[in-house]
Amino acid sequence: MNRIKYSVLRLCWMIIFFLAVMPACKDDFKSSIPYVRVNMNISITNNNGLTVPANPVYLSGGFGGIVVIYTGFSYYAYDGACPYEIDYNCRMEADGEVVAVCPCCGTNYQLLEGGYAFNGPSAEPLQQYKVTRSGDRLLITNR
Repeated sequence: MNRIKYSVLRLCWMIIFFLAVMPACKDDFKSSIPYVRVNMNISITNNNGLTVPANPVYLSGGFGGIVVIYTGFSYYAYDGACPYEIDYNCRMEADGEVVAVCPCCGTNYQLLEGGYAFNGPSAEPLQQYKVTRSGDRLLITNR
């Protein structure tokens, strides 16, 4: 009988633990960039720059334009506005191949795997959009 009580008690503690930890796994990051609905369907073949790895391509849309980059395996899309400046006129500029620079505050953002800030006042990454590839088409949407 003690084994059953011990097993039930242990199970209850495990359930409580998982219920307490599960909300912490939620991706609740909210960017400083104002929400603008993004739903773009673009052709990779019509945009030759999208087939070249580590070549940022700038498109209209989003709050401050959209920067799309191909890693050789997957695509990433970011809003072109700096989250530190929050000004649609202050758009990222390419500095080399995989780094974008805010011309207003000087923050550098790496464009591969996250758009994280370095060498500047911004601590927030670029607003990232979801990219889905289907054949020779890319669908870019809000997450």
